[in-house]
Amino acid sequence: MFENIIGQEEIVRTLRSELPQGRFPRSSLFFGPPYAGKLSTALEAARALTCARGSAEWSCGCPSCGMQKELLHPHTVLLGPRYADIEIAACADALMRSRKPATLFLFLRAVRKLTRRFDPSILDTDDARLKGVQEKVARIEEALAECAPGKALPSERELGDILERIISAAAPVAEQVRGDSITIGQVRRLAGWAHLTASGSRKVAVIENADRMQDSARNALLKLLEEPPEAVHLILLSSRRAAITPTILSRLRPYPFAQRSAAEEREVMEKIFRSETPGFESLRAFFLAWREINPEKLSQLARRFIDMVQAAEPAAGDIGAQMAEILPERKAQRDRSSRETGSAFLEELMARFRDLLRGGRVNVDTLEQWNQAVREAHARLETYNMNPSSILEALFYRMRDASRQQGDASRQQGDASRQQGDASRQQGDGARADNERRVSAGERARQEAGR
Repeated sequence: MFENIIGQEEIVRTLRSELPQGRFPRSSLFFGPPYAGKLSTALEAARALTCARGSAEWSCGCPSCGMQKELLHPHTVLLGPRYADIEIAACADALMRSRKPATLFLFLRAVRKLTRRFDPSILDTDDARLKGVQEKVARIEEALAECAPGKALPSERELGDILERIISAAAPVAEQVRGDSITIGQVRRLAGWAHLTASGSRKVAVIENADRMQDSARNALLKLLEEPPEAVHLILLSSRRAAITPTILSRLRPYPFAQRSAAEEREVMEKIFRSETPGFESLRAFFLAWREINPEKLSQLARRFIDMVQAAEPAAGDIGAQMAEILPERKAQRDRSSRETGSAFLEELMARFRDLLRGGRVNVDTLEQWNQAVREAHARLETYNMNPSSILEALFYRMRDASRQQGDASRQQGDASRQQGDASRQQGDGARADNERRVSAGERARQEAGR
């Protein structure tokens, strides 16, 4: 099991020990940086939990594993926001360049990571935004049937047409799960699904981006975590563990995912996504390119933003120009591209913070305040869908205030040090004066004695 996971040896070793022995918890949290393989590992854990033979090798031929490989198992559900259309496009490109069974599974799974979030058993039917979505999902599944595993792939031209139809049909569906938070309706439907008895199989719910929940949804999930049904496993995923409430965290067994090494990320790009472009230094850069975001420019903008935060008195016009450059022509919009760029920019800021700390440009207290400010900005952008430009501008002033507090504290410390130095000098002067007086008194006493 877990043969398809690149890196994360410690996590894989732990799961390979726990799952066969029945020690995998009913409530768990897979957390760590983006692109660390959390969802792939969770889906492999679901396959292991439902495998009829118990071995869960990738080559296992049991019906359960067959359904899990195609993400069609009725006892595994997915929910939570995700940038699904980006992965679908990247996997379609890989399939066109490498017409092999492994790449076909990669594409099918990318599509169903989207469509399974609209499973009737967990679909929030009260959400008006989801009206008609199941008909769109059905059209996607019809197109997928034309390139199902076990069938000969169509010609290159026909396959290209099929993939284009799937990508086009998936785009409006993906928009529904791109930036929305998890609703109370979804969690209630999930609880109902969890309490239904499943004959002869365990049930697994994978909740991606679990930190992006409405308050009412968190409370509903907490009730489910307090009394999870037998044979039901809830696997929460998050790149922002600190954004999950302590009451929920206390009921989850944590599984920390490490940042993949550069070599492991190159292996993912080459073996999984069949990338032949040598210019991507990381998986993040690879996916930013698919989102039409230049990672080098993003890094430059983040460094300039921080320089302005730490500047003595940046001009108001400079701040406005910076906001316009980060979110060009979208300063007052809340459209998809603006949210994507804003989210990527916040991630880049966090990466730059670590460099600043190593370089001694910011102290630990200020860095923690900056990190907290960015986490809250991310929540307002992704969970509450607020105006990206307003969020970044408010973040700028909050970071600047924290930086100024650091400067004021440093100056006060310097003033205190100078005052202490002045006091020490005055004390030294006083001591010297006392010594001179004692010397003078001694000299007078000797003169008196001589008379």
